[in-house]
Amino acid sequence: MIFLGCAHFVFAKDAASFRGEVNSSNINVRADSTLNSQVICALERKEKVEVISEFFEWYKIRLPKTAPSYIKKRFVACVDETPDNEPCRNARVISNRVNIRLRPVESSPILGEVNKTDPVVILGQGQGWYKIEPIVNSFGWIHKKFVTKLPPAPATETPAVGEQLKEPEKEEKAD
Repeated sequence: MIFLGCAHFVFAKDAASFRGEVNSSNINVRADSTLNSQVICALERKEKVEVISEFFEWYKIRLPKTAPSYIKKRFVACVDETPDNEPCRNARVISNRVNIRLRPVESSPILGEVNKTDPVVILGQGQGWYKIEPIVNSFGWIHKKFVTKLPPAPATETPAVGEQLKEPEKEEKAD
């Protein structure tokens, strides 16, 4: 039997990422691109987001620092020198392909994944889990109608070799 057709479906647009701004208050960031998926956190008007990709009417965004994130304790080792009974703040992952989760239970949605030697910042601990700052590769979803695309940041000018930046001319003040 010969297969003569080839189907190629592209659901997510991986256009160049961009910075956006939330245009309404109390907007949910979700674990998936549906209204039925679990809420990770809420964002307020004027908060900035980094959009990674687009899926139909949803943007995949890098999670903000306020998003809850958890990793099992057994997958990290502290790198801080801490007195006994004090939790460490900085740790490194000691295994590959470790899931970062929304809540400290294995059935919770996966927000990202870390590998051996990746750093994590510990915020708290309990029940065999660390609460951590969201890792750089942890993502959530926000409906695109709540994000306004921001213009690209202007490139910073650097002087050519041997050239000095000019001082801005001062305006004379009239008394």
